[in-house]
Amino acid sequence: MPGNPWPHDMVISIDENDALLLRLLFVRAAWGLGAIGVPAVVGLIGIGVGGAGIGASRLPSDVGFAKADYLWRDEWERSWERFDVRDRRVRPMDARHREVLDATPDEELGAVYLIGPSRFWSEGIDEEAFDRWNRGLFERTIQGHRAPLEESPERRALLALVSAWETGLTNILQLPYEGYFAERINAQYLVVSEETRREVTLYSRALALPPTS
Repeated sequence: MPGNPWPHDMVISIDENDALLLRLLFVRAAWGLGAIGVPAVVGLIGIGVGGAGIGASRLPSDVGFAKADYLWRDEWERSWERFDVRDRRVRPMDARHREVLDATPDEELGAVYLIGPSRFWSEGIDEEAFDRWNRGLFERTIQGHRAPLEESPERRALLALVSAWETGLTNILQLPYEGYFAERINAQYLVVSEETRREVTLYSRALALPPTS
């Protein structure tokens, strides 16, 4: 196409709603887990305050905060392994992991430890509230797709995108984090918040990040 600034061989995959990560983010907010280093998400600020809210979600009394927090962190870390094309090794089991494993009945092991997300995160979750939050995210995605092609985030930040692609970038993962967030987790993947991707200056700044070594 004469005059088209998009390189003819550049292909970029955009994932705006990763089901597993969204589920874990909702659980983290609904149960009030620590998850240091994981940003807060939009639309989950409780009943009667605004946003979609967490509904009647509550941490099950028979689970305990410490166990839930540890298992959440463990599954969150493992959920990112599918994005790492460099390293498929199994992480060694530490003492705390072994302690939780030994205390978990055999019939529950699969539900707790398999990426899926596991059924462990279905207890104590208001599914209607989760669906409302999900629908809100999906509706914003659809609205963004209705904009003219030249107004898409990738077209508006095309120069920065081309430069990032030339360093190996092929995939952009958008998550509903609050405010500015950007992390180039490896050569292929850039993770950004919705606000970052929708604002051309922030998006260009994010695309300029070097891959994490």
